[in-house]
Amino acid sequence: WFSMIEARFGVLTAEMFSRDMTWRQAPSAASPSGGLFGIGLLRAALLPAEALRPQYVCQDEWEQLFQESQVMDEVPSCTLQPELIPSVLASLVAATNLPLEELQQACEFAMGCLRGARGDLYRMFALGRT
Repeated sequence: WFSMIEARFGVLTAEMFSRDMTWRQAPSAASPSGGLFGIGLLRAALLPAEALRPQYVCQDEWEQLFQESQVMDEVPSCTLQPELIPSVLASLVAATNLPLEELQQACEFAMGCLRGARGDLYRMFALGRT
């Protein structure tokens, strides 16, 4: 799924961001691919975090969830020109074939899973299991 979304996004954006997407790695089949791809665009600074925040999550909680799910101290600032953001977001929606609200929820779910996995790893290392 991830490769399909990535390919669609590349076609829809005329590969304009392909060199910026060095972060990508295919997730496991059980992962919410659309959410992971969206998170990747946030990490690559190709979308502002606000663009993928569900309406029911306040901005402070969203930023905290992002930071806790990643190995980053802060949410990256979008480096795109502001007029390109709607086009990139529309391309992501089209590539994932998800309505924006579902894509935002997928991003929230994926970040929650990543945060949980990080916590599990920290607990494992703290108990001396590797």
